[in-house]
Amino acid sequence: MLFSSPSLAEKAYVALKPEEASPGKERSIVKFLRRGRILKLEIRARDTPSLRAALNSLLRLVAVVRDMIELKEEERWRNSPRN
Repeated sequence: MLFSSPSLAEKAYVALKPEEASPGKERSIVKFLRRGRILKLEIRARDTPSLRAALNSLLRLVAVVRDMIELKEEERWRNSPRN
């Protein structure tokens, strides 16, 4: 996922990183990596159904985190003194 700035990518990374250690991950392994503006998601699973379940769950979570970061940035921009 590409963010508009490295700081926004870092915010998403920090929000999502705890998912790597979440209990109940016996069927899949999740890893988040960040470089600059890019947030990368790695998923390893024992089988296709496990991969699909992990992917669906994590993509929903990533979308929520992205939306919350965007809302917060819009709010900050609206409330800045230059507006």
